[in-house]
Amino acid sequence: MTRDVESRDELPDWAGAKEFYQKYDPKEVIGRGVSSTVRRCVHRETGREFAVKIIEVTPERLSPEQLREVRLSTAKEMEILHHVSHHPYIITLIDSYESNTFIFLVFDLMKRGELFDYLTEKVTLSEKETRYIMRSLLEAVSYLHTNNIVHRDLKPENILMDDCLNIKLSDFGFSCILNPPEKLRELCGTPGYLAPEILKCSMDETHPGYGHEVDLWACGVIMFTLLAGSPPFWHRRQMLMLRMIMEGRFQFGSPEWDDRSATAKDLITRLLEVCPEKRLTAEQALQHQFFQSHQRERGLMVPPRHRFRIAAWAALACVRIVVRWRRARPVTSELLSRDPYSVKGVRKLIDACAFRIYGHWVKKGERQNRAALFQNQPKALLLTLGEDDDREAEL
Repeated sequence: MTRDVESRDELPDWAGAKEFYQKYDPKEVIGRGVSSTVRRCVHRETGREFAVKIIEVTPERLSPEQLREVRLSTAKEMEILHHVSHHPYIITLIDSYESNTFIFLVFDLMKRGELFDYLTEKVTLSEKETRYIMRSLLEAVSYLHTNNIVHRDLKPENILMDDCLNIKLSDFGFSCILNPPEKLRELCGTPGYLAPEILKCSMDETHPGYGHEVDLWACGVIMFTLLAGSPPFWHRRQMLMLRMIMEGRFQFGSPEWDDRSATAKDLITRLLEVCPEKRLTAEQALQHQFFQSHQRERGLMVPPRHRFRIAAWAALACVRIVVRWRRARPVTSELLSRDPYSVKGVRKLIDACAFRIYGHWVKKGERQNRAALFQNQPKALLLTLGEDDDREAEL
């Protein structure tokens, strides 16, 4: 029996898996995909924690064509990661092992998980948090484009966070090297984040194709979602949603956009530009006032005239606070019973509770979307038990 086990371990099919298990100790599952599982693992010698993505490539679960596709896409992803993983905002590929049945990819462990889950927990993010996340994301995208790489699947599920809320871009399965003036025609990505030119290209054989600009469109969708809690383009009927995307029809509705800055709205508008030639590049987006107005240079001396203006603005702000405080409506039980959604604090509490109760509806998947739950309307959140089954069936 021992001889049989030893001879089996010496087979090429077991070599990669055996080497992985000798070096790492896999722990609990922290994520799942269609054909993969992500586990926390511990380096046996140093005790350092990592994340391992275990991709199953067995003929029992996948057809021969699917097996080839998974192996090719994984090999392409590994090749791209080896080129760019030293960037501070891109996930680092630490190790990789391969057998005939499993592929093991060892990455940094981002303990906070996906930005998607963080957003579900918080419902909406402040402009300060959004600015911090979007600056890091745009720097990562800028680095990819400088190296002629297009990601093609930017979304909150593919942005990982650590305990300090620092982000790293992950999942390069749809990424490819694109040297200008080359164009792409393949339809891939997640529906709600697809740029108009990708959809038009799939419908029109004479369309010239698309390029790196599709990543900036996805950045605009992500930024809108972080600030509003729901994506800019969504409809229960997917064809209508795709039409909204191709026409670039979205709006900064009330009440979720009432207290958002004009610079944030302007940046989103310039990223969600239907014409790719007019859309901001990553470098141009980083130079936008949304980021520049809040940057401080070390050792910068503030001139007296500027200090006076700051003092005047502070005084004006205090006056406005006092005036608004006097005009503010008291939060009474009558107001809460009549229109609870009109109070911002209560509105966020209602949304947060709804996500905690119905969070299983907004998990990943092409036919699911957090907008199906987060409609920013009281009647969409105060669901009756009889309506629950109908809405879940539609999702």
